[in-house]
Amino acid sequence: MDDEIASQIETIELTLIKDSVLGFDPAILSILDDVEIGQDEIENLKSRLGADVFTYLFNIANSAYHGSSRMGSVKHFFDVVNRLGMQYTKGLILQFAMQHSLARGDHEAEIIFAKNFAASVVGRIMARGLGFQDDGTRKVELACLLSNIGALMMTVYRNHYHTGDFVLSDDFIEQNHLYLTERIIRRFNLPEYLHEMIMTNCFILERMGIGLPAVVKMAVAAVDWSFRTLDNKLVFRSPQTSPDDRFTPSLAAIVEEQFAAVGLKKYLIILPETIQVSQQI
Repeated sequence: MDDEIASQIETIELTLIKDSVLGFDPAILSILDDVEIGQDEIENLKSRLGADVFTYLFNIANSAYHGSSRMGSVKHFFDVVNRLGMQYTKGLILQFAMQHSLARGDHEAEIIFAKNFAASVVGRIMARGLGFQDDGTRKVELACLLSNIGALMMTVYRNHYHTGDFVLSDDFIEQNHLYLTERIIRRFNLPEYLHEMIMTNCFILERMGIGLPAVVKMAVAAVDWSFRTLDNKLVFRSPQTSPDDRFTPSLAAIVEEQFAAVGLKKYLIILPETIQVSQQI
């Protein structure tokens, strides 16, 4: 990357990470990195988050997708962080802040946010279906969530903060958004494994099967295809009831609840098993 492009990307980053722009103090993310942090300190952080971010985190933690039907609902922010995990909580805070503080009412940015969130859901389902343990599925989920955060930031900057001092075209974003994603990973001390899982430019196979970075690529590609060809929506067919227990929510119901929890239900269509996509879209 030449110095001029690097300078342009730095300008975008520094413009958007100010607390006056993000809507919350970014120092919160550093506090969550402290392994010695206590329950009271975590609980006190909720007052420093924007109301929308705080509400969505609670909604997600209390969804069946993250085990509320099995473990019960959470009532405190400390429990939210424990259930979601420190790193995933940080990723969600970043995504929600950028969508709801930086890009409120920006349809183009909201679509990118919806795709990131959809990829995290699809990635988690894929990872579990392929037999990865909880640690692996969490890594995939976080990597998918942040996979296009650079593109989201560049789009927000172009639509709301760009002064015209350099060209910020679709091609520029497509070619350079991963460099901004990498800078965000480093700035907020996000896990090192994200570098390989997001930045790798090939399909990685392990000795006996596909690796986690390949699951991320498949999930992101599947969501990108669905949004590109099916009117900016994640569309899939799935049984509407659980085959094991009529009192247990189906996977379709769990995914629908997850999208509703973050205000993205309009970007999801779940078809009954007997309906073809062409009949609905």
